[in-house]
Amino acid sequence: MRFALVGISGVGVNLAALHVLAAGLGVPEIAASALAIEASVVSNFLLNDTFTFRDRHGAGGAGRRLLRYHAVSAVGVIVQLGTFTALALGARRLLGRPALGPWRSAAQLAGIALAFAWSYAGSVRFAWAGHARARARPPRRASRAAAVPAAIFAALLVLHALPTWLVAYVPTQDGPLHVENTLALLHHATSPLLQRYYVANWGAQPNWLTQLLLAPLLGIVSAPTAEKLVLTGYTLLLPLSFRAVLPRGARGWWAALAVFPFVHAFPFFMGFWNFSWGLALAFLTAGFYLRTRGRLSPARFAGLAALSALLYLAHLVAFVGAVIAAAAVLGLRAWASVRRAGPSSARRRRVLRGYGRRLAAGALTFAPGIALVLAWVVAHRDRASARLPFPELAAKLAAGYALVSIDRGELPLAVMVVLVLFVGVVHLLLVRAGRGPTLRPNDGWLLAAAIFVVLYFAVPDVVAAGAYVSDRLALFAFLCTAAWIGAGAAPRVAVRRVALALAAISVVALGVRLDKERRLSALMEELVSAGRFVGNDRVILPLALAPHGPRDAHGRRMGYRIKPFLHGASWIVAAQGGVELKNSQANTDQCPVRWPADRNPFRIIASNRGRMEGVPPCVDLRAAPRLGTIDYVLVWGATRENLETPCGAALVVELADRYEPVFLSAPRGLLEVWRPRAATAGRRPHASDLGPQVARTASPR
Repeated sequence: MRFALVGISGVGVNLAALHVLAAGLGVPEIAASALAIEASVVSNFLLNDTFTFRDRHGAGGAGRRLLRYHAVSAVGVIVQLGTFTALALGARRLLGRPALGPWRSAAQLAGIALAFAWSYAGSVRFAWAGHARARARPPRRASRAAAVPAAIFAALLVLHALPTWLVAYVPTQDGPLHVENTLALLHHATSPLLQRYYVANWGAQPNWLTQLLLAPLLGIVSAPTAEKLVLTGYTLLLPLSFRAVLPRGARGWWAALAVFPFVHAFPFFMGFWNFSWGLALAFLTAGFYLRTRGRLSPARFAGLAALSALLYLAHLVAFVGAVIAAAAVLGLRAWASVRRAGPSSARRRRVLRGYGRRLAAGALTFAPGIALVLAWVVAHRDRASARLPFPELAAKLAAGYALVSIDRGELPLAVMVVLVLFVGVVHLLLVRAGRGPTLRPNDGWLLAAAIFVVLYFAVPDVVAAGAYVSDRLALFAFLCTAAWIGAGAAPRVAVRRVALALAAISVVALGVRLDKERRLSALMEELVSAGRFVGNDRVILPLALAPHGPRDAHGRRMGYRIKPFLHGASWIVAAQGGVELKNSQANTDQCPVRWPADRNPFRIIASNRGRMEGVPPCVDLRAAPRLGTIDYVLVWGATRENLETPCGAALVVELADRYEPVFLSAPRGLLEVWRPRAATAGRRPHASDLGPQVARTASPR
């Protein structure tokens, strides 16, 4: 697992170095690629030498191990390229396909998998071979016992990563905006159009991680593929990070299965990618700190400081969550150690001093992030905050509403997840009570879960410019509860039952969501098809009158808790450039670019975000000239129901007075494209541009 985590980090180093060298410094691409590969090899070696194989140094020098690792990596590259080439030739010879086409990513993944297997085997048997210190090997029976849950864990990892690659567009609400704004920041310095509408937002805001991941990827692959790589990375990292806080051996592998219902929860489909990555990094950081029991060597101190910096760059709630979890577990462990010290005051003082030093060292690594968090909260204390009623919060927590996102069918499954955790906790507490009040070191996880529940009810749902805080805290509470059950609170049989029940629920939830994802993706393809008509580098105003998608056969909105089509037009801008005037992230100071005060569409044509993103949106197109030229207005999901509202009726009149319909999407006719009348003067619309819905909508009611 450690070797895999290092490999993932190496991919990031490789892509980041390539982007900096080629795009930033102007190094020729081939030379930049070679240097980027070398940078990733050296990075992987340093991390493997101090993290993965730290007990295999022996008498050999680091230089000799580095040369051996270079040899192993070179063969790994050959294995990967050879696998891809063999599959491409096989497709050409056996199937008659001139190219792999959509199977290209699968062939690349197959090459990566084989190269990974070779690299690990070569690292163990050659690069770091013969240097392991004598240590007790686990019994063969114990190894076989751990193999079964580890195999189930690996299968669930693949199963949860697969749906992302089975659809053309992953239906998330804010996800397209992350891609659009990263591209806007990358091209801002060279684009007069972007400079006219955006201001680069360089600063210490805690939402940079996703942009740092996307920036190098967008220079290599398409925008949807870059998004899928980021989502796949999170999907793999969260279970592996949760595994890091659990015991070694079969018990830890069984307990790790409990994480899967929480992987594709509400924040994932809302497009809260920074928080999602932060959630994974929070457990990775806590696991890294707790595995050492707080004893930090210089190398571990540097590693923990780097993880804490990444956490701040991801999300404030994730950063605070990691601090609470680590402090609660280590603090309760210290208290248990003090109680075991007995009546000897000298021994108690030694224990307190020891744990005091450990906690102080950990606090020192988090101190810069804590200072930045406090500064951010103070700077945004005047922002709007909102509290949910206590009964509503209690109902949401009891129903596991933080796990529900795109389908109503997830509701009973979320209730089952909460029920399994609740029954497990109550059963274990009753068993413990029958044996007397015994405090155990790992009870800190239950303490952490209790703290998150208190914060869930105490902290506003919208605070310091952040929303849906309750859903984020609920996920921390659930995961800490699962960690408590698996970390030593329950016998192995109970752990296995709870974990298998939760894993089974996660598999059912995958099937429920995949069906909805495929339908939403097909609708998104229809929306994005307008890009061929709109053209490159245009200023567009997308108005989503049905942001959840059309009603299903039962009259229910398709997106349920999320609005996957609210920012769907961002995919058009990501592919073809330009500016999208409903970019709500640019209406904040938390993202890479922001609107200038005199050209903010949320203030000029809508007065606030609620009116711009309402259903239907309330916009004043008569004020649009103050923003400059709007090349196209994209109307998604116009229905008689929302057009007969005051805002919808006003939109119909203003469109008919100032714009002309020029395109209707196929096959459902859900998207209408309008252009200012001055731009269409003398142009007779083609029959393929128009449709009955456009003609009907163009007539004022």
